[in-house]
Amino acid sequence: MFDDCLNNEQCYIEPERYLYDRFFLECIAGELELAKLKALFYNTKFSDGTPFREGNAIFSVRNEVSGTVLRIVLDEDTDSPVSYRDKHMGCELVIIAKVALLEHITKEMAEWVKSQ
Repeated sequence: MFDDCLNNEQCYIEPERYLYDRFFLECIAGELELAKLKALFYNTKFSDGTPFREGNAIFSVRNEVSGTVLRIVLDEDTDSPVSYRDKHMGCELVIIAKVALLEHITKEMAEWVKSQ
């Protein structure tokens, strides 16, 4: 799971920052009201502030009005991208892919933004 970047802070920060930046660019382009979004939604740090850096979730956001959530997981053991809705209420879209598929991830992210 994202083994090359688990011990390399800069390697992990780059895709994390890329996804964060791309998300907000999509929101601005789609004129989505940023005030109703909470990003990063899932906690990715230990109580002392040290980042987990384990890829789940590398990016997450919640629409505070509708309750829908987008969670992006990086997993280098996945050959092709996988996306699914959570089985409880269907309000969370989970995208799982390796870092080489960031372009695919951002396309799915853009579709999520458009659906908001």
